[in-house]
Amino acid sequence: MTVGQSGSRGEAGAEGTAAGVAAPLVYRVVINAPVSEVWKEITRTDAPIKCFFNSRMALSRAGLVKGSKMAMRTPNGKYVGVFGEILEVVLLKKFSHTFRFTELNDPPCVLTYELREVQGGTEFTMTISGATPGTKSLKQMAGGAKIITGTLKAVLETGKPSFGVRVLYAIMPWFPVPAACRSEKWPVD
Repeated sequence: MTVGQSGSRGEAGAEGTAAGVAAPLVYRVVINAPVSEVWKEITRTDAPIKCFFNSRMALSRAGLVKGSKMAMRTPNGKYVGVFGEILEVVLLKKFSHTFRFTELNDPPCVLTYELREVQGGTEFTMTISGATPGTKSLKQMAGGAKIITGTLKAVLETGKPSFGVRVLYAIMPWFPVPAACRSEKWPVD
């Protein structure tokens, strides 16, 4: 598996590019699957998205379009882990949205997914930009990005996440969730 990272010298938020903004973090992997399958997996709303920590994407009524609100909810729908607004959608090529962990008071950043057909499948690139250096959000996102790219590759190539990720997902429901993350506090409409 080739998961690559570039950006702030491999340390989340270690250096800024502008006043108060961390250098972008870029994660890239080639997945042995067609672009359409990768796109379907990262934008699905009909089931939990295995590579996004088994979260289920909820969108405002407008759907997957610029300006829509989005929430990444627990499979049972009770809690929201991530909230944002869609910034750009280019079918089968690019999906970008703001990103804010609901449990933290850190400012939002931008998460962009880009897909490109290459020899051997699809090149999936995930870029984290506009994050505030030194925040818990940036640190969690840097670690989470590696899990996301690896799990997306595993799910599309083998049909399931790695054993370690499956164990993580099995124990996640046992972690306490702050009341600030309840879904009613993060409506999409």
